[in-house]
Amino acid sequence: MVLTISGVPLGDGVKLLRQNAPELTWHDRSPFLGAVAAAVIPWLRIAHRDHRRETDLELPEEPVAPQGFAVSFAPEDGNGAHAWAAAEGLRLLAADPAAVARAADKITSLALFAQAGARTPRTWVVDGELPAAATVPLVVQRRANNLTGKGTRLVTTPRQLDDVLCEWSGETLRVSAHVDGIAVTVSGCVTRSGTVVSALSHQLVGIPALTPYWGAHCGNQLIADDVLPPGAAHRCREVCARVGDRLNELGFLGAFGLDLLVTPEAEVLAIEINPRFQTVVSLVQAQERAAGLLPTLGTHALATLVPSLPVEAVRTPHLELSQLVVTADRTGVLGRGVETGVHRLEAGRLRHTGQGDLVALRPGEALLWAHARPGDAVRPGEELALLQLPAPAASVAPAPELTAEAREWVRAVRRAVVVGDV
Repeated sequence: MVLTISGVPLGDGVKLLRQNAPELTWHDRSPFLGAVAAAVIPWLRIAHRDHRRETDLELPEEPVAPQGFAVSFAPEDGNGAHAWAAAEGLRLLAADPAAVARAADKITSLALFAQAGARTPRTWVVDGELPAAATVPLVVQRRANNLTGKGTRLVTTPRQLDDVLCEWSGETLRVSAHVDGIAVTVSGCVTRSGTVVSALSHQLVGIPALTPYWGAHCGNQLIADDVLPPGAAHRCREVCARVGDRLNELGFLGAFGLDLLVTPEAEVLAIEINPRFQTVVSLVQAQERAAGLLPTLGTHALATLVPSLPVEAVRTPHLELSQLVVTADRTGVLGRGVETGVHRLEAGRLRHTGQGDLVALRPGEALLWAHARPGDAVRPGEELALLQLPAPAASVAPAPELTAEAREWVRAVRRAVVVGDV
């Protein structure tokens, strides 16, 4: 099974990074995404800090003169990443805030899709009364729904529709006809010389075993071209390239993800733009390394720093990698979490075997990243850990179901976590 991806050849990319970003830091609450890139960018420094919790930080009045560069997961989510970089004497390589805001907005992004010639489900922008043509089943979205997916609801009855319109009254909403299809994420990067279109993944959303929220992100698995209906993978890449070009016109540079829906008839419908790194980029970078391409983190940095990049398209063997966001299934305070690293299952329980590289995982192993810390208050649907597997985690279908192996791993992670009463 193969797929086609584009990117910067690894040797050329590492050389350009050495020349233009000899001091480069990945900064986030977890090193999981940076760790995959660091295997081929050995001078990449990992700064483990959860700036998304630091919502009250202010930019220093006299920032340290930049001596290096930093890249962060979602720098638009508050001031944390910007304040940290300024205090550390690092220039944060982040996309233009105005372009990010326009692309991330569930309503203004509709114009970008239209300009790119990307089809969407039938959609209404609702500010008050719902048009008569908008009948259930419908998907209702708040315009600002970054990172969590909790601002997206499926409504299948008039009563549910009334309830959600009442709950979100006073807001301008995006309401779309519900379409059955396979949720696909295309990972891309906008550069000054064009849009790099990388790996395709099956987006796992709203899986009941992992979340109580219909629209919540539950994980991803890399997919080969021939898993989708004939011609669909090629059309997904075309749409990603055209949307990336429109983002470029707005002044956007860097990594982004495009969420699409592939119908059984191979129609490709655009759903939303995530103008930032996504969790799936960890898997994508493993695929890029296997294809001899620079990981997305490096391409993102170069997109800002150099006027043009050598980009090539390659056909490469598909890596069977997946990841699941393991969430709490009860309300409480975390007393004990899981240990980051490679684990094996023994009698349904985790056995930590050390640290490891995602691309080196063997059958029966998993790489765990602890994302909740002892003392954290958690509720059902809130993230405990990221679980990465060297195998598919779910069926590739409009309503995916976890594999037996994936269910066993999820149970073991939850069993290893102690959640006490509040």
